Amino acid sequence: MRTGSSKLKPRKSSKAFLVLEDGMVLEGTAFAARGKAIGEAVFYTGVVGYQEVLTDPSYAGTLAVLTYPIIGSTGVNDEDNETPDVHAAGVVIRRYSPYVSNFRATGKLEEFLVDRAVVGIQGVDTRALAVHLRDHGEMKGMIVPGDDDPAEALDQLRTTPSPWEADLVKNLRAPEPPEPAGSEKHKIAVLNVGVKKSCLTQLAGLGCAVEILPAGAKPEDVLKTKANGVLAAGGPGKPQVLDYAIDTLKTLLGQIPILGVGLGHQLLALALGCKVKRMKTGHHGVNHSVRRLVDGTSEITSQHHSFVVDEDSLPEDVEVTHLNVNDRTVEGIGSTTYPAASVQFHPGPDEMGNPNKLFEEFVSGL
Repeated sequence: MRTGSSKLKPRKSSKAFLVLEDGMVLEGTAFAARGKAIGEAVFYTGVVGYQEVLTDPSYAGTLAVLTYPIIGSTGVNDEDNETPDVHAAGVVIRRYSPYVSNFRATGKLEEFLVDRAVVGIQGVDTRALAVHLRDHGEMKGMIVPGDDDPAEALDQLRTTPSPWEADLVKNLRAPEPPEPAGSEKHKIAVLNVGVKKSCLTQLAGLGCAVEILPAGAKPEDVLKTKANGVLAAGGPGKPQVLDYAIDTLKTLLGQIPILGVGLGHQLLALALGCKVKRMKTGHHGVNHSVRRLVDGTSEITSQHHSFVVDEDSLPEDVEVTHLNVNDRTVEGIGSTTYPAASVQFHPGPDEMGNPNKLFEEFVSGL
């Protein structure tokens, strides 16, 4: 949650604090909108891509800690937003660069955040903070102005429920789906639990028309679209909160092919009878290696999650299809009973801009 004001503009530096749930207090200077923000502190290790990250619904309810030491030098533009909104509750950076050097830039990051009432803090050693979160686990954090008492902020933080305990997807605005490339080959119904523009663009590149449905859509709403397949993609928070989406996917099993991505992967897992648990430290970055078990090939993936499917909980008719190379966590599952599969990572296009092989296989099987 954030309480910044969209009326406030960037102004001269003023002190701010980042307070963590375990009592750690870091001093910095206010950045972007002024105010307070509470969220789960997660660290993103990518060197680039801050605009895509902040507009990714996966970061709803978080304080996004960007570990690269200089943020803002590539500005922002009108093309790289993954959704219409900034979803991170707050932003934590080491140093902001107001000087933009990028031919695609149409604006500056700080102004972009102020216009969207996103609170931030700079002057924090984000790499040391990442180590702290890695060693002690992700936890709630709070950004407060410098004239607030950090001890009082800590008391408030500890008594405030995690944003992840709330439904963070019911009011998500989806990006506008692009037209399919060439003639329409298939229609995909997208259950919007945090779908991103890059995902829709890849489907369009495969000749798919897309109809986006809200997260609360009923099974009959999905079937009325007469789609060839369903994509549940996103998104933020604790999957068990979204019992209605789990029930929808459970009802659709066997009636229509299903592909889950990100949060959609976790929801499908729960619908198939698996368990999902919280990780000590989630995966938030663009360099996570994943092995596809059917052929032993590996892929460098983008990941944005803090919950994971518990491998020990898989029923007999659910198999692991992908594993994380680093920590051996489950990155993909498939049902041996129904046409349903999912991956935890976010499938991106290849180096030539072609749609990910995962989407190709899903579409070709419809």
